[in-house]
Amino acid sequence: MKYVITGGSGYIGGRLIDLLCERGDSEVVIADLRSPARQRPDVRFVQMDVRDPGVTALLETERPDTLIHLAFVLNPIRNEHEMYDIDVNGTVNVLRAAEAAGTQHVMVASSTTAYGAWPDNPVPIPEDHPVRGMAAYAYARDKTEIDRLTQLWTAQHPDRDVTIFRPCIVFGPNVNNYLIRFWQNAPFVPLVDGVDAEWQLVHEDDLVEGIAGLAIERKAGIFNITGDGVVRFSEMAALLGLKTRRLPAGFYRRLTNIMWKLHLPRTEAPGGQVDFTRYPWVASNEKLKAELGWQPRYSTRETLEITLRAHGLLKNGATAPAETRTPAGVAS
Repeated sequence: MKYVITGGSGYIGGRLIDLLCERGDSEVVIADLRSPARQRPDVRFVQMDVRDPGVTALLETERPDTLIHLAFVLNPIRNEHEMYDIDVNGTVNVLRAAEAAGTQHVMVASSTTAYGAWPDNPVPIPEDHPVRGMAAYAYARDKTEIDRLTQLWTAQHPDRDVTIFRPCIVFGPNVNNYLIRFWQNAPFVPLVDGVDAEWQLVHEDDLVEGIAGLAIERKAGIFNITGDGVVRFSEMAALLGLKTRRLPAGFYRRLTNIMWKLHLPRTEAPGGQVDFTRYPWVASNEKLKAELGWQPRYSTRETLEITLRAHGLLKNGATAPAETRTPAGVAS
């Protein structure tokens, strides 16, 4: 099997490549601006921007069995136009390239943030629920557009197998994103409008195994990839050894936006994310379990504890395994 992976030099991409190559029958081509952290004999690197028209020539030359599109901006950046250009226009370019090259299996990374955090969301959210995003939060807004564009491309190409996978927040011992840095610096845990919100996490190993399984089994469709269970903000506060503090949503959003615009320290995301801390956006993983036989080995609570321990932040109530286990192989 030959795979072309955009954004494959990132951490999740690197783990995914390791898992695919462990099977011994995979050839991988990475299309990314950055070179991978380590070289492998069965992996080739091509320096390329996903917005580059050369993506078409790459796919026409390589003729991959599966294209996996992972090239996105993960941590918020202040230049939302650039973020949109990379995320949305980059996806449009990749889909056009796949169309021109006749790529038969296309996989695109979306996110459960594409559902948006809305008071009328079902709990949990199934894959056939509409993606409504959040207009005030660029990351969720872009993911929603990417998701819809890919769904439209799917409808226009019934002869192709298209997979959209929607992970929730990814944590784990090797993840270092802006959310983890927020908890490192937080003086307290905010309860927006007094809501003790539920959050859902997926362990990095479980995410990679889910993506690899979808690729290997060539599963078309839309799949949430989430851990089992949820964790409330009050639980996070207890694990961090912090107190909770109730904050009005309007005040917290305005304060965060001001700090974001002023580039103040410890502010790595705009106020548009505030609704994700007061309205439900917990997604169901039952479809992935049923169709792939996938089972997360770490619950949301265990994933949180593992992550906090790895970053020296776990203060109370440790119940999760102290070390992560070696990822299990994906059945062929």
